[in-house]
Amino acid sequence: MKKTGLILLVIAMMLTFVGCNRTPKETPVPPIEAENPPQGEGTDTVVDPAPEGEITRVTLYFVNDEYVATGDERLEKVLPVEKEVTVGEKSVEAMILAELQQVPEDDALSTTLEGIKVLSVDTAEGVAYVNIAGERLSGGSLQETLVIHQIVYSLTGLEEIEAVQFLVDGSKRETLMGHILIEEPLKREDIRF
Repeated sequence: MKKTGLILLVIAMMLTFVGCNRTPKETPVPPIEAENPPQGEGTDTVVDPAPEGEITRVTLYFVNDEYVATGDERLEKVLPVEKEVTVGEKSVEAMILAELQQVPEDDALSTTLEGIKVLSVDTAEGVAYVNIAGERLSGGSLQETLVIHQIVYSLTGLEEIEAVQFLVDGSKRETLMGHILIEEPLKREDIRF
């Protein structure tokens, strides 16, 4: 009886190992066809489920660390960096703000937007409305100056944007962090301080 049980156990284990060792066959997925193919063309059109989007070259402005370290007013506060971004589901304005929140590759540059949460960005009649969450929105006058410079310079680099209106939690505020007036849309020439 013990021998029979042992033999059955060995056979069961062998079948388990053999069954687990097999690699599953990959079955090809048939191409997805367009519902209404254009007339005159074949019906074997493959639709990309995740379209790439359009690649656009933009100019981003990052904090000049030498200016921050020295306070030398002869230096530019922010410096331009050319970058290609993919515009698809998000607007080019939203992509610019997302890129500004990333640490730049150049060690001589930094960003002041890392901890800031951008709720939305919309553009109408040449003005970009940048809605920022009030949480974690604090800092000195230098911090506020650099945040405003980064955003205004980067967004007004787009042809269709002349000025930036800052909103905090969806509302106009007197200042962003308590130092610089933001009640009206800001242009580049407005922030040369």
